[in-house]
Amino acid sequence: MERRGERPGARTARGRWLLAVLGACAVLLAACGSDTPELPPAVTRPVTLRIAAFQGAETTALFRIIPEWEHITGNRVELGILDPVTGERAVAGDYASYREAVISNAEELRAEYDVIIVDDPWMPYLAANGKLAPLSPFGHETDPDIAGRSAGLGVWPPTFGPLPPDSQGTPRGDETYALPLVGNVMMLWYRADVISEPASMDELTSSLDAPDPAFIGSAGLAPSSNPHVFLTWLASRGGDIFDREWRASPLRSGLAAEALAEYLWEATRLGVPFEEFAPERYTSHARMLDGTASAAVAWAADAQQILTSSVSDQLRVTEFPAGRRSSALTGNWLLAIPTDAEQPEAAYDFLTWATSRDIMKTSALLGVPPARQSLFNDRELVRRYPWLPDVEAALSTSFARPRVPAWDVVEGIIGCALDGGLRQAATLDRNTEAAREELLALSRQALIGASRDIEGVMSEWGYYLDDSTWTQDPTARIAGDPRDEWDCEGGG
Repeated sequence: MERRGERPGARTARGRWLLAVLGACAVLLAACGSDTPELPPAVTRPVTLRIAAFQGAETTALFRIIPEWEHITGNRVELGILDPVTGERAVAGDYASYREAVISNAEELRAEYDVIIVDDPWMPYLAANGKLAPLSPFGHETDPDIAGRSAGLGVWPPTFGPLPPDSQGTPRGDETYALPLVGNVMMLWYRADVISEPASMDELTSSLDAPDPAFIGSAGLAPSSNPHVFLTWLASRGGDIFDREWRASPLRSGLAAEALAEYLWEATRLGVPFEEFAPERYTSHARMLDGTASAAVAWAADAQQILTSSVSDQLRVTEFPAGRRSSALTGNWLLAIPTDAEQPEAAYDFLTWATSRDIMKTSALLGVPPARQSLFNDRELVRRYPWLPDVEAALSTSFARPRVPAWDVVEGIIGCALDGGLRQAATLDRNTEAAREELLALSRQALIGASRDIEGVMSEWGYYLDDSTWTQDPTARIAGDPRDEWDCEGGG
């Protein structure tokens, strides 16, 4: 398949390109009465760049800087996903609609976008299936200022975890397909008037058990059915999902059962009914902001909301404390170019500009965690967001969601086990000696069931086929795509 945008040769240096564009402004003004103004030969004719986008905390800053790029380059930006009925573009208001637009466009090669904002779990599908333009033909070189764990999310094959069976024989990190827009990672949020900053997970649980005597409320972890929260807890306790052969055997271990039992105990400490906190699945920080919880595991990108909380003077954000190791889930939005982009050169210019240090600092000032190491200790940023150095530390030891094309299915299975565990844990009498043992038993049962379901779908996708399957047909690919989901009642 021919990939549009794979143009060999070095690109013009960024500084010379900008000078050329600025020099073109006078020409454009002089030719304002002409339908086809003449431009210096070094400047590409202004184009329209179509950027697929959704509305979220991570993208608000991007929207604000786009007019500057239009001013500098003379190019025009059309922002949003395309409505197939009306033909109009609008910024997507929810994750599912945006994901559907991006993935369906990639599948059908409709050439509707020049730049797409990619959630990092989509990379295994988009990159492995040739849906993204590689960046090396544009002259791209890895920027050492980009945090390594963030940069690694935009390359394929992955540099971490088990290698996908259909990528055997290709060097890890062979090509960069996307650049990180956000350096997001799960963090510990806590109330400094209730507990002190914990140095370990054991100290965290002990502090919640014996909060500051002057505190008259209930001290506890914000309950959450979000798998991201439990996976951070599991990883810090030394657990995992897959072994090197893509088997879910780590979930069947005693270590995993103990981690889940501990999390369920802490998540039900406040006694909040499941039906009440279930709608907050992806806003696990909500109870911190209104003062009804004294600790939470939540994204760094949401920490900007602390500044407007009614208890903001008491809220702190820090690296998630270590158990057997120090690790937290990272999740970065990335910028990429579809293989069928109509303006790949301009798209690459936008990618490098939007992820440059100056522009990323503009985003960081609005509360978006940067992906550049030089910004985590920037005086102006740290004065506004004092937790940024902790974000850098958390990113340096973070882990990413396993590189599975249909990751939402795996996450959904874990989420169903978590939901069931939270409901059952809430029924236990915490004052009895047997409560902990009961919780451990139900946690073990829940994770064994989850591992069985995960291996069932992995088998259907082809993960356990003989290696010869992939060597005999290099074009063969693992099944599944980011839109696949898991129904707790009926499976996939």
